[in-house]
Amino acid sequence: MRIVVNDIAASKTGALSILKDFYAYIRDHDREHEWIFLIGGPFLEETQRIHIIIRDDVKSGWKNRLKFEFLTGSRFIESLKPDVVFSMQNTLTCGKIRDVRGRKIPQVLYVHQPLGFQKTKRFSFLKQEEREYAVYQYLIGAMIDASVKKADKVIVQTEWMRDAAAEKTRRAKSDIVNILPDVEDLSGFRREGAFRNNEFFFPSGEILYKNHECILKAAAILNRKGITDFKVRFTLKGLADVTKRTYDDPCHNIEWMGRIDREHVFSYYNTGTLIFPSYIETFGVPLAEARQMNTLILASDCPFCREVLKGYENAYYFNPFCEEELALLMEKVIRGEITVCPGHEAGSHEKKEDSYGQILKILFEYGQR
Repeated sequence: MRIVVNDIAASKTGALSILKDFYAYIRDHDREHEWIFLIGGPFLEETQRIHIIIRDDVKSGWKNRLKFEFLTGSRFIESLKPDVVFSMQNTLTCGKIRDVRGRKIPQVLYVHQPLGFQKTKRFSFLKQEEREYAVYQYLIGAMIDASVKKADKVIVQTEWMRDAAAEKTRRAKSDIVNILPDVEDLSGFRREGAFRNNEFFFPSGEILYKNHECILKAAAILNRKGITDFKVRFTLKGLADVTKRTYDDPCHNIEWMGRIDREHVFSYYNTGTLIFPSYIETFGVPLAEARQMNTLILASDCPFCREVLKGYENAYYFNPFCEEELALLMEKVIRGEITVCPGHEAGSHEKKEDSYGQILKILFEYGQR
Protein backbone atom coordinates (compact mmCIF):
# COMPACT_ATOMS: atom_id res chain seq x y z
CA MET A 1 0.00 0.00 0.00
CA ARG A 2 1.24 3.48 -0.88
CA ILE A 3 0.28 6.29 1.47
CA VAL A 4 0.88 9.95 0.61
CA VAL A 5 1.15 12.33 3.58
CA ASN A 6 0.61 15.97 2.68
CA ASP A 7 2.01 18.44 5.22
CA ILE A 8 3.72 21.10 3.15
CA ALA A 9 2.34 23.81 5.44
CA ALA A 10 4.17 22.57 8.56
CA SER A 11 7.25 24.69 9.28
CA LYS A 12 7.26 25.67 12.95
CA THR A 13 5.94 25.08 16.48
CA GLY A 14 3.15 22.56 17.02
CA ALA A 15 2.43 21.58 13.41
CA LEU A 16 6.07 20.68 12.75
CA SER A 17 6.27 18.74 16.01
CA ILE A 18 3.21 16.69 15.04
CA LEU A 19 4.75 15.97 11.62
CA LYS A 20 8.07 14.85 13.10
CA ASP A 21 6.40 12.70 15.74
CA PHE A 22 4.19 11.00 13.15
CA TYR A 23 7.16 10.40 10.85
CA ALA A 24 9.15 8.89 13.73
CA TYR A 25 6.28 6.58 14.58
CA ILE A 26 6.05 5.37 10.96
CA ARG A 27 9.81 4.87 10.78
CA ASP A 28 9.86 2.80 13.97
CA HIS A 29 6.62 0.84 13.71
CA ASP A 30 5.65 0.20 10.09
CA ARG A 31 7.67 -2.33 8.08
CA GLU A 32 5.14 -3.13 5.39
CA HIS A 33 3.88 -0.07 3.52
CA GLU A 34 5.35 2.61 1.25
CA TRP A 35 5.11 6.22 2.45
CA ILE A 36 5.58 9.48 0.58
CA PHE A 37 5.81 12.67 2.66
CA LEU A 38 5.16 15.99 0.91
CA ILE A 39 6.78 18.66 3.09
CA GLY A 40 7.91 22.27 2.85
CA GLY A 41 11.53 21.96 3.99
CA PRO A 42 14.38 19.55 4.88
CA PHE A 43 12.80 18.36 8.13
CA LEU A 44 12.77 14.58 7.57
CA GLU A 45 15.18 11.93 6.27
CA GLU A 46 14.42 9.30 3.66
CA THR A 47 14.50 5.61 4.51
CA GLN A 48 14.01 2.51 2.39
CA ARG A 49 10.22 2.74 2.81
CA ILE A 50 9.76 6.46 3.39
CA HIS A 51 10.27 8.86 0.49
CA ILE A 52 10.52 12.60 1.00
CA ILE A 53 9.41 15.22 -1.54
CA ILE A 54 10.24 18.80 -0.58
CA ARG A 55 7.97 21.41 -2.17
CA ASP A 56 9.54 24.57 -0.80
CA ASP A 57 8.21 26.39 -3.88
CA VAL A 58 4.71 26.03 -2.46
CA LYS A 59 5.90 27.73 0.73
CA SER A 60 7.52 30.67 -1.06
CA GLY A 61 4.39 32.84 -0.93
CA TRP A 62 0.62 32.87 -0.62
CA LYS A 63 0.20 32.97 -4.41
CA ASN A 64 2.07 29.68 -4.83
CA ARG A 65 0.33 28.14 -1.81
CA LEU A 66 -3.11 28.97 -3.18
CA LYS A 67 -2.15 27.80 -6.65
CA PHE A 68 -1.14 24.43 -5.23
CA GLU A 69 -4.22 24.17 -3.00
CA PHE A 70 -6.76 25.15 -5.67
CA LEU A 71 -5.20 24.27 -9.05
CA THR A 72 -2.20 21.95 -9.19
CA GLY A 73 -2.05 20.09 -5.88
CA SER A 74 -4.53 17.31 -6.57
CA ARG A 75 -2.96 16.53 -9.95
CA PHE A 76 0.49 16.39 -8.38
CA ILE A 77 -0.67 14.06 -5.60
CA GLU A 78 -2.56 11.95 -8.15
CA SER A 79 0.68 11.52 -10.12
CA LEU A 80 2.20 9.77 -7.09
CA LYS A 81 -0.41 6.98 -7.46
CA PRO A 82 -1.44 6.72 -3.80
CA ASP A 83 -3.85 4.20 -2.33
CA VAL A 84 -4.85 6.71 0.34
CA VAL A 85 -3.99 10.36 1.04
CA PHE A 86 -3.46 11.68 4.56
CA SER A 87 -3.50 15.48 4.89
CA MET A 88 -2.01 16.67 8.17
CA GLN A 89 -2.34 20.38 7.34
CA ASN A 90 -6.05 20.94 8.08
CA THR A 91 -7.05 21.22 4.41
CA LEU A 92 -7.38 19.07 1.30
CA THR A 93 -6.33 20.18 -2.15
CA CYS A 94 -9.23 21.07 -4.45
CA GLY A 95 -10.44 18.51 -6.93
CA LYS A 96 -10.76 14.75 -6.78
CA ILE A 97 -7.77 12.42 -6.79
CA ARG A 98 -8.31 9.29 -8.88
CA ASP A 99 -6.39 6.13 -9.71
CA VAL A 100 -5.62 4.88 -13.25
CA ARG A 101 -9.07 3.27 -13.43
CA GLY A 102 -10.79 6.51 -12.54
CA ARG A 103 -11.78 5.47 -9.02
CA LYS A 104 -11.68 8.12 -6.33
CA ILE A 105 -8.73 7.80 -3.93
CA PRO A 106 -9.81 8.01 -0.25
CA GLN A 107 -8.61 11.06 1.68
CA VAL A 108 -8.24 11.29 5.45
CA LEU A 109 -7.98 14.75 7.01
CA TYR A 110 -6.26 15.64 10.29
CA VAL A 111 -7.58 18.93 11.73
CA HIS A 112 -5.66 20.59 14.55
CA GLN A 113 -6.37 24.28 13.81
CA PRO A 114 -9.09 25.46 16.25
CA LEU A 115 -9.46 29.13 15.25
CA GLY A 116 -12.34 28.60 12.86
CA PHE A 117 -14.29 26.36 15.25
CA GLN A 118 -14.02 28.23 18.54
CA LYS A 119 -16.63 30.84 19.50
CA THR A 120 -14.72 32.59 22.27
CA LYS A 121 -13.05 35.29 20.18
CA ARG A 122 -13.79 37.02 16.87
CA PHE A 123 -10.54 38.41 15.49
CA SER A 124 -10.53 41.61 13.43
CA PHE A 125 -8.91 42.32 10.05
CA LEU A 126 -8.80 45.98 11.10
CA LYS A 127 -6.47 45.42 14.07
CA GLN A 128 -2.89 44.82 12.95
CA GLU A 129 -1.97 42.36 15.69
CA GLU A 130 -5.14 40.33 15.05
CA ARG A 131 -5.03 40.32 11.24
CA GLU A 132 -3.14 37.04 10.84
CA TYR A 133 -5.49 35.32 13.27
CA ALA A 134 -8.50 36.72 11.38
CA VAL A 135 -7.12 35.19 8.16
CA TYR A 136 -6.95 31.78 9.84
CA GLN A 137 -10.33 32.19 11.50
CA TYR A 138 -12.31 33.26 8.44
CA LEU A 139 -10.43 32.65 5.16
CA ILE A 140 -8.43 29.54 5.95
CA GLY A 141 -11.29 28.54 8.23
CA ALA A 142 -13.58 28.40 5.18
CA MET A 143 -11.06 26.16 3.41
CA ILE A 144 -10.94 23.87 6.44
CA ASP A 145 -14.75 23.70 6.55
CA ALA A 146 -14.87 22.69 2.88
CA SER A 147 -12.19 20.06 3.49
CA VAL A 148 -14.08 18.59 6.46
CA LYS A 149 -17.12 18.21 4.21
CA LYS A 150 -15.06 16.60 1.44
CA ALA A 151 -12.82 14.16 3.36
CA ASP A 152 -13.72 10.50 3.65
CA LYS A 153 -12.71 10.57 7.32
CA VAL A 154 -11.80 13.46 9.63
CA ILE A 155 -9.53 13.13 12.66
CA VAL A 156 -9.46 15.72 15.46
CA GLN A 157 -7.77 15.70 18.84
CA THR A 158 -10.62 16.35 21.26
CA GLU A 159 -14.34 15.83 21.74
CA TRP A 160 -15.04 19.58 21.74
CA MET A 161 -13.40 19.87 18.30
CA ARG A 162 -15.45 16.92 17.06
CA ASP A 163 -18.67 18.55 18.26
CA ALA A 164 -17.71 21.96 16.86
CA ALA A 165 -16.65 20.60 13.46
CA ALA A 166 -19.81 18.52 13.11
CA GLU A 167 -22.01 21.46 14.09
CA LYS A 168 -20.33 24.00 11.81
CA THR A 169 -20.03 21.81 8.71
CA ARG A 170 -23.14 19.67 9.34
CA ARG A 171 -20.99 16.61 8.86
CA ALA A 172 -22.20 13.46 10.62
CA LYS A 173 -20.31 12.90 13.88
CA SER A 174 -19.76 9.30 12.80
CA ASP A 175 -17.47 10.65 10.04
CA ILE A 176 -15.32 12.51 12.57
CA VAL A 177 -13.20 10.72 15.16
CA ASN A 178 -11.35 12.32 18.07
CA ILE A 179 -8.00 10.77 18.94
CA LEU A 180 -6.29 12.27 21.96
CA PRO A 181 -2.62 13.21 21.45
CA ASP A 182 -0.01 11.14 23.22
CA VAL A 183 1.48 12.82 26.29
CA GLU A 184 4.87 11.77 27.56
CA ASP A 185 4.89 9.74 30.79
CA LEU A 186 6.22 12.18 33.38
CA SER A 187 5.98 9.97 36.46
CA GLY A 188 9.76 9.90 36.76
CA PHE A 189 9.86 13.71 37.13
CA ARG A 190 7.22 13.96 39.83
CA ARG A 191 8.48 15.18 43.22
CA GLU A 192 6.26 15.32 46.28
CA GLY A 193 6.67 18.11 48.83
CA ALA A 194 8.39 20.59 46.48
CA PHE A 195 5.39 22.94 46.11
CA ARG A 196 5.78 26.65 46.92
CA ASN A 197 2.55 28.63 47.11
CA ASN A 198 4.00 31.93 45.85
CA GLU A 199 5.39 30.64 42.54
CA PHE A 200 3.38 30.60 39.30
CA PHE A 201 4.34 29.38 35.84
CA PHE A 202 2.99 29.62 32.28
CA PRO A 203 4.91 27.79 29.51
CA SER A 204 3.74 29.01 26.10
CA GLY A 205 4.72 30.28 22.69
CA GLU A 206 4.49 33.75 21.16
CA ILE A 207 0.80 33.70 20.32
CA LEU A 208 -1.70 36.46 21.12
CA TYR A 209 -4.50 34.19 22.34
CA LYS A 210 -2.25 32.59 24.93
CA ASN A 211 -3.44 35.66 26.86
CA HIS A 212 -0.38 36.65 28.91
CA GLU A 213 -1.99 40.02 29.50
CA CYS A 214 -4.57 38.46 31.84
CA ILE A 215 -1.78 37.30 34.15
CA LEU A 216 -0.03 40.69 34.03
CA LYS A 217 -3.25 42.48 34.92
CA ALA A 218 -3.97 40.01 37.74
CA ALA A 219 -0.47 40.51 39.14
CA ALA A 220 -0.97 44.27 39.06
CA ILE A 221 -4.24 43.86 40.99
CA LEU A 222 -2.43 41.85 43.66
CA ASN A 223 0.24 44.55 43.91
CA ARG A 224 -2.38 47.22 44.46
CA LYS A 225 -3.78 45.10 47.30
CA GLY A 226 -0.34 44.96 48.91
CA ILE A 227 0.33 41.35 47.91
CA THR A 228 3.81 41.45 46.40
CA ASP A 229 5.67 38.35 47.58
CA PHE A 230 5.11 36.12 44.56
CA LYS A 231 6.76 35.26 41.25
CA VAL A 232 5.29 34.54 37.81
CA ARG A 233 7.54 32.89 35.20
CA PHE A 234 6.92 33.15 31.45
CA THR A 235 8.76 31.28 28.68
CA LEU A 236 8.93 34.46 26.59
CA LYS A 237 11.67 37.07 26.36
CA GLY A 238 9.11 39.83 26.93
CA LEU A 239 5.55 40.90 26.24
CA ALA A 240 6.70 42.47 22.97
CA ASP A 241 7.03 38.90 21.62
CA VAL A 242 3.23 38.78 21.62
CA THR A 243 1.75 42.28 21.46
CA LYS A 244 2.67 45.95 21.18
CA ARG A 245 0.22 46.82 23.94
CA THR A 246 1.62 47.90 27.28
CA TYR A 247 0.28 47.32 30.78
CA ASP A 248 1.11 48.19 34.34
CA ASP A 249 4.05 45.85 34.65
CA PRO A 250 4.70 44.50 38.16
CA CYS A 251 8.25 43.89 36.96
CA HIS A 252 9.60 42.55 40.26
CA ASN A 253 6.95 39.80 40.13
CA ILE A 254 7.50 38.77 36.50
CA GLU A 255 10.40 36.70 35.21
CA TRP A 256 10.75 36.58 31.43
CA MET A 257 12.87 33.45 30.99
CA GLY A 258 12.68 32.89 27.25
CA ARG A 259 12.71 29.33 25.97
CA ILE A 260 13.73 26.68 28.48
CA ASP A 261 14.34 22.94 28.14
CA ARG A 262 11.65 20.43 29.04
CA GLU A 263 13.39 19.29 32.22
CA HIS A 264 13.08 22.83 33.60
CA VAL A 265 9.41 22.90 32.59
CA PHE A 266 8.81 19.70 34.56
CA SER A 267 10.68 21.17 37.52
CA TYR A 268 8.35 24.19 37.60
CA TYR A 269 5.34 21.87 37.48
CA ASN A 270 6.62 20.42 40.76
CA THR A 271 7.37 23.67 42.55
CA GLY A 272 4.64 26.06 41.47
CA THR A 273 1.11 26.61 40.19
CA LEU A 274 0.40 26.38 36.48
CA ILE A 275 -1.63 29.34 35.20
CA PHE A 276 -3.23 28.61 31.83
CA PRO A 277 -5.13 31.70 30.60
CA SER A 278 -5.21 30.71 26.92
CA TYR A 279 -8.71 30.96 25.47
CA ILE A 280 -8.04 29.04 22.23
CA GLU A 281 -6.45 25.60 22.08
CA THR A 282 -7.16 22.30 20.42
CA PHE A 283 -5.88 20.27 23.35
CA GLY A 284 -3.51 22.16 25.66
CA VAL A 285 -0.52 19.90 26.29
CA PRO A 286 0.72 21.74 29.44
CA LEU A 287 -2.61 20.95 31.10
CA ALA A 288 -2.19 17.22 30.52
CA GLU A 289 1.47 17.34 31.57
CA ALA A 290 0.77 19.29 34.76
CA ARG A 291 -2.08 16.96 35.63
CA GLN A 292 0.32 14.03 35.54
CA MET A 293 2.60 15.91 37.94
CA ASN A 294 -0.28 16.62 40.38
CA THR A 295 0.30 20.33 39.81
CA LEU A 296 -2.11 22.96 41.08
CA ILE A 297 -3.74 24.45 37.96
CA LEU A 298 -5.58 27.74 37.43
CA ALA A 299 -7.15 27.37 33.98
CA SER A 300 -9.37 29.39 31.67
CA ASP A 301 -12.98 28.27 31.78
CA CYS A 302 -13.03 27.01 28.19
CA PRO A 303 -14.20 23.68 26.70
CA PHE A 304 -10.70 22.33 26.02
CA CYS A 305 -9.60 22.97 29.62
CA ARG A 306 -12.71 21.35 31.03
CA GLU A 307 -12.17 18.31 28.78
CA VAL A 308 -8.48 17.76 29.52
CA LEU A 309 -8.93 18.40 33.26
CA LYS A 310 -12.21 16.54 33.74
CA GLY A 311 -12.28 14.94 37.18
CA TYR A 312 -9.00 16.53 38.29
CA GLU A 313 -9.24 17.79 41.88
CA ASN A 314 -6.43 20.34 41.64
CA ALA A 315 -7.99 22.44 38.85
CA TYR A 316 -9.67 25.81 39.39
CA TYR A 317 -11.25 27.88 36.62
CA PHE A 318 -11.56 31.58 35.77
CA ASN A 319 -12.97 33.70 32.97
CA PRO A 320 -9.93 34.40 30.71
CA PHE A 321 -11.24 37.90 30.03
CA CYS A 322 -11.68 38.75 33.72
CA GLU A 323 -8.35 39.34 35.42
CA GLU A 324 -10.14 39.94 38.73
CA GLU A 325 -11.19 36.28 38.83
CA LEU A 326 -7.62 35.13 38.22
CA ALA A 327 -6.24 37.57 40.81
CA LEU A 328 -8.66 36.16 43.40
CA LEU A 329 -7.54 32.59 42.71
CA MET A 330 -3.86 33.59 42.85
CA GLU A 331 -4.47 35.35 46.16
CA LYS A 332 -6.11 32.23 47.60
CA VAL A 333 -3.13 30.13 46.51
CA ILE A 334 -0.65 32.60 48.05
CA ARG A 335 -2.60 32.72 51.33
CA GLY A 336 -2.85 28.92 51.46
CA GLU A 337 -6.63 28.87 51.03
CA ILE A 338 -6.18 26.75 47.89
CA THR A 339 -3.68 23.93 48.29
CA VAL A 340 -2.61 20.82 46.38
CA CYS A 341 -4.73 17.76 47.11
CA PRO A 342 -2.21 14.98 47.77
CA GLY A 343 -2.34 11.46 46.46
CA HIS A 344 -3.88 12.21 43.09
CA GLU A 345 -3.24 9.44 40.59
CA ALA A 346 -1.15 10.64 37.66
CA GLY A 347 -2.61 10.58 34.17
CA SER A 348 -5.61 12.33 32.67
CA HIS A 349 -7.00 9.84 30.20
CA GLU A 350 -7.01 6.07 30.03
CA LYS A 351 -6.07 5.10 26.49
CA LYS A 352 -5.88 1.56 25.18
CA GLU A 353 -3.71 2.47 22.20
CA ASP A 354 -1.31 5.23 21.24
CA SER A 355 -2.72 7.94 19.01
CA TYR A 356 -0.60 7.27 15.92
CA GLY A 357 -1.43 3.58 16.07
CA GLN A 358 -5.11 4.52 15.90
CA ILE A 359 -4.45 6.83 12.94
CA LEU A 360 -2.59 4.10 11.07
CA LYS A 361 -5.53 1.73 11.47
CA ILE A 362 -7.79 4.32 9.85
CA LEU A 363 -5.36 4.90 6.96
CA PHE A 364 -4.94 1.16 6.33
CA GLU A 365 -8.70 0.65 6.43
CA TYR A 366 -9.36 3.32 3.81
CA GLY A 367 -6.31 2.38 1.73
CA GLN A 368 -7.68 -1.13 1.26
CA ARG A 369 -11.07 0.02 -0.03
